[in-house]
Amino acid sequence: MKKYYGMAAAAGFLFLVLLTIQVNRVTAVTPIKNLSIARSTTQTVTSATTESSSQTSTEYSEDAQEQAAVSDEVNEDDFPTVSLNDWSLALVGPKNKIVSEIAQEDLGKLSNGYLVDKRIFSAYEELAEAAKVAGHPLVMVSAYRSVEYQQEIFDANVNSLIRQGNTKEEAIRITKLTFTEPGYSEHHTGLAIDVIDEDWYQNHTGELLNEGFGVTDGGKWLQAHAREYGFIIRYPKGKHDITQIDYEPWHLRYVGVEVATYIEEHEVTFEEFLDEAKEHITRKEAELSYHELADPLQEDWIFTNSLTRNQENSQRAQEELLMSGGDLFAKNVFSQTKEVKK
Repeated sequence: MKKYYGMAAAAGFLFLVLLTIQVNRVTAVTPIKNLSIARSTTQTVTSATTESSSQTSTEYSEDAQEQAAVSDEVNEDDFPTVSLNDWSLALVGPKNKIVSEIAQEDLGKLSNGYLVDKRIFSAYEELAEAAKVAGHPLVMVSAYRSVEYQQEIFDANVNSLIRQGNTKEEAIRITKLTFTEPGYSEHHTGLAIDVIDEDWYQNHTGELLNEGFGVTDGGKWLQAHAREYGFIIRYPKGKHDITQIDYEPWHLRYVGVEVATYIEEHEVTFEEFLDEAKEHITRKEAELSYHELADPLQEDWIFTNSLTRNQENSQRAQEELLMSGGDLFAKNVFSQTKEVKK
């Protein structure tokens, strides 16, 4: 009987030794195996991500090239930061009717009695002071005009032409050559002014608002320096096809210093600038969308999480092995005991 108990104890001890060795072997080997799996997983996911990013990048590159082909004139480095909703960039003209008139409380009266948008009040006063210092004191001829007033002067001119023998249709056509149709004048915005200098005002015979003013010293000074105060010569020479209005060196429009500088330096019209701005903004939005969409998964994140999961699996395997090993040992001892009893 003692002999059988001794044999059972020896067998149990041997089983525990073998079990311990097996557990240690599993513990030593599994992390390395899992590490290999983690790196393989990382490479697979990274490869897939790279392939996807490459495809997305190619598609975006083609879109960017198409956009760039639309206008190569947009210089991304010096293009002003603007929004098409900026109050100073409202487009009003023969093809663009004013959306809504400026409220009367938003108008300010200049020292000369004319009304303008309050937000350009100081800009004009600074321009007028600079012109005075340069020897070209300004004389304002027109500023803000309501749609109602524009309608009055437009109709008055039409009626005058009809009395001269023109038909109503002819009178309207002729009037549109010199008067902007009501609702389509920049003067409705409070951002446009008509100015000449005192020398032209006092010495010029004939119509004051004449393109000849552009070649005078005062006209040249405005062309060169109005931009410094946020104003542009709104209707430049040779751009009638774009602006639908002939050259008017006396007509200034406020757009802000940065935009005015860009327009005058690049010799573009206000309409052309707005087209460039749309392209510029679209391109920037496309770039932003691309970067948000194409942001690849972080390789370290993949590797770390994969390794953690495999280590957890390894630990769980060890625990299950020990439990199953313990059960096996208990069953074995019980079996040995039953044999001994027999």
